[in-house]
Amino acid sequence: MNRILMFGLHHRLLLLLVLTVLTALAATGMQHLHIDTGTENMVAKGSAKMQIYESVVEEFGSDNQTLIFTRDPSLWTTDKLHALKALHVRLASLESVQRVEDIFTLRNLRGKQDAVSSKLLMDHIPENQKEVDQLKENVLYNPLVKGNLVSAEGNALAMIVTVQPAAMKTLGHAGVYEAIQQAIEPSAEHFERLFQIGSPRIQMEMESTLFTDMRTLAPLSAAVILLVILLFMRSTAAGFIPLVTAGISLIWTMGMMGWAGIPVNILSAMLPTLIIVIGSTEDTHLIGSYLDARRAYPDQEPEFCVRKMLRKMGLPLLLTISTTVLGFAGNIFSSMELIRDFAIASSFAMLANGLVTILLVPALLVMMGSSKKSGQPATEGGFLSRLVLKLNQKSNLSIQRLLLGATLLLCAFFLFEASKLYVTNDPMSYFKQDRPLIRDASEVNQYLAGIKTFFISVQSDKEEAFLQPRNLRKLEELADFIGKQGVFDRTVSLVDYLKLMNREFHAGDPQWYQLPANKELVSQYLLFMHRQELQRYVSHDYRRGVIVVRHHISDSNMLNRNIDELRQVAQEIAGAELQVDIVGENLMINEEADTLLHAQVESLMIFLGIIFLLMSAMFTSFKGGLIAMVPSVIPIILMFGVMGLLGIPLNPGTAMVAVIAIGIAIDSTIHMLSSYNKHSRMMGDSVQAAQQTVREEALPMITTSVALSLGFGILLASDFAIIGQFGALAAATMLFALFANLIVTPLIMSRVRLVGLYDILALSVDKESLSGCQLFHEMSDYQIRKAMLISEVNDYSEGAKIIEQGCLDRSMYLLIKGEVDVIRHSQDGDEIIARLKPGEVFGEIAFVREIRRTADVCAVNSVSVLRFDCERLKRDLRFFPHIVAKLNFNISYILGERLANTFKD
Repeated sequence: MNRILMFGLHHRLLLLLVLTVLTALAATGMQHLHIDTGTENMVAKGSAKMQIYESVVEEFGSDNQTLIFTRDPSLWTTDKLHALKALHVRLASLESVQRVEDIFTLRNLRGKQDAVSSKLLMDHIPENQKEVDQLKENVLYNPLVKGNLVSAEGNALAMIVTVQPAAMKTLGHAGVYEAIQQAIEPSAEHFERLFQIGSPRIQMEMESTLFTDMRTLAPLSAAVILLVILLFMRSTAAGFIPLVTAGISLIWTMGMMGWAGIPVNILSAMLPTLIIVIGSTEDTHLIGSYLDARRAYPDQEPEFCVRKMLRKMGLPLLLTISTTVLGFAGNIFSSMELIRDFAIASSFAMLANGLVTILLVPALLVMMGSSKKSGQPATEGGFLSRLVLKLNQKSNLSIQRLLLGATLLLCAFFLFEASKLYVTNDPMSYFKQDRPLIRDASEVNQYLAGIKTFFISVQSDKEEAFLQPRNLRKLEELADFIGKQGVFDRTVSLVDYLKLMNREFHAGDPQWYQLPANKELVSQYLLFMHRQELQRYVSHDYRRGVIVVRHHISDSNMLNRNIDELRQVAQEIAGAELQVDIVGENLMINEEADTLLHAQVESLMIFLGIIFLLMSAMFTSFKGGLIAMVPSVIPIILMFGVMGLLGIPLNPGTAMVAVIAIGIAIDSTIHMLSSYNKHSRMMGDSVQAAQQTVREEALPMITTSVALSLGFGILLASDFAIIGQFGALAAATMLFALFANLIVTPLIMSRVRLVGLYDILALSVDKESLSGCQLFHEMSDYQIRKAMLISEVNDYSEGAKIIEQGCLDRSMYLLIKGEVDVIRHSQDGDEIIARLKPGEVFGEIAFVREIRRTADVCAVNSVSVLRFDCERLKRDLRFFPHIVAKLNFNISYILGERLANTFKD
């Protein structure tokens, strides 16, 4: 590990050359980047529902259409009808358009006495207002048109445009949108309102918003990070270095996406901001540690201070990079391609940033740190640090308990609020409500049926099944049930055409607006209908009938709940003879919401488990894992509670906040626990160690948390609602994590004693000198190392007095290096009664019982000893009972041996 950390320090020129070459190579991959904001990446590919949906679309046409909406208070005039006809002609002539359905293509059925006429609603445009009024009456007379293509008052109408599937691939969404828009513009001046709304416009607006976000959010984030770091760290290097590492990481990430064929999607708009914001946290910790070393050793060269920084921060740095990468990678196995692609790109970005930070920051600090003057922090942690230190004092035990109790109550309240959380995945919900697109969709919904469509496919294995009235009645029952649900706008099926035909064959009598009584009548009525009218609702062999349902629901939870109810009732109505499938692209996108919820819960649990095991291993105790859970779980509870309280849905943006935020927040926890572990070894008092930890870590922790919060807050400027929600929640979660790390964690931490795994493995132990040491009798090498770490290592120079005769103290020593003399002073003079070598124990009598020392112990040469304090070992008994019990047993054995030798002498 040390070789990796020191590589940039030892090979600065080689490192700069390698990074330059890799960055240039990655930059060439950026030219292969492509945009994909299509709805296809929001659904799981190859599922059974997708296969059924594709077969329905192939036979009955796409549910993905563009609606041209027109509204005007005087819509029914000759001039405006001519303008509409010209618009119809221009749209129909577009190569990208498959067909146009409107008042110019629908047929008019009117029954009078014994005759029924069937002709186009508008075979010509009337030249006088009386004929126009009659035309309007005929249009509104048709129940298939009223509320569907024309509003009930007649002041708004729609043209439904079906786009050629091949055109979407060749022209793209933007190309199709522009072609339709060019056809619309000449007619715009004739109407109060005229616009298109549908998939091409939605995707085009997603692309344009994506580019806008990527151009504006990254520079804003960089500026915020720079200002915050300069404000707190007071160092130009501290502000400059994070931007360098973030810039390199961003080029690597975009290049990787280009070479790997990973598209830029709406979530990718966050990548530059995330790299700048999150990447700056580790840079800030490293720079803060470097500046501390510069102040502590003002006469030393920068390279010395960088080495000090790496020795202190090396392991925490590697662990925090790992947890951050894992946080982003938690969504790699998502069934939603949108999230999966973002997870791959973002986890690579965090890994690249970590690698660049490890290699480049030490080299940059050395090259930029030749001046003796170093940055001075604005405060040593400020008011918050002093508050935490005061809370950790033993005299404030009641306040500590009150604070912990209040935190538990707060978590309980927000857990209750989190139960109100709901899920949505509708593409229209990705935009902010003040966008023209959303306002236009609302206007359409106000006058006509919604722009969203799905199919209810009912299929039989018998030919001509849907010439039979009993099967047609099942379609009618399904439509009636949908009406009773009261959430969907409109249904149209073969049944509606047959009921209309039956009414008109009975002179327009409303009582006859019902299904024909027998198969023969059904067959006769169908002869009056054009195949073009039927192909949308029934298969050519009449085995399959389709109900087309239009709606405007954007709440996935509401939509899925009603669809589930509809599926259950539909199968009961259809019976065993018919197969019912309810499919639609919009439905599949919204149904992914439930999958999204389950996937996020699973990812969250797995990630928390990984953190628990990782931290337990790092600090050789499950207590370490549990302590690390506190600043991870509290922010999650508070975040989900805020979402439930404010009605913020779980969507592709907000769903990722929990796992990502934990991966970032655990960084501060790791730095804090590592520092606490170091100070616990040095001080022997857990409360003092916790206070010193807060003094050291408060400033970089507050700096990074504020920088992260403000950096994530920049995402609120996004025109995507889901990105803005992600930014707001992530910013709040960073502050929640700061509260947990700086207020709650020290209170819990000061009540435990931790020993780091790396400290145990890295501890230099002279096995030969300790192999016969009775203090470590029958203890494994691992247990010996851990026992040494819960003691204190003290070094003495030649002649130094380790124990002074006549003094009172309760310490026992184990000599691990050098030699010492035991010297007794008496009236007859000084007498060297023993010379001890490594592995021997002295001072054990006073350790067991408080008595005055009976001799001096002085260093013969340079020595190192382990000091075991009686009071500290008593405290450590509850933290490391097995180790302390072994030590106490062996101390008893040593005392017994000494007593036996005394009687023997």
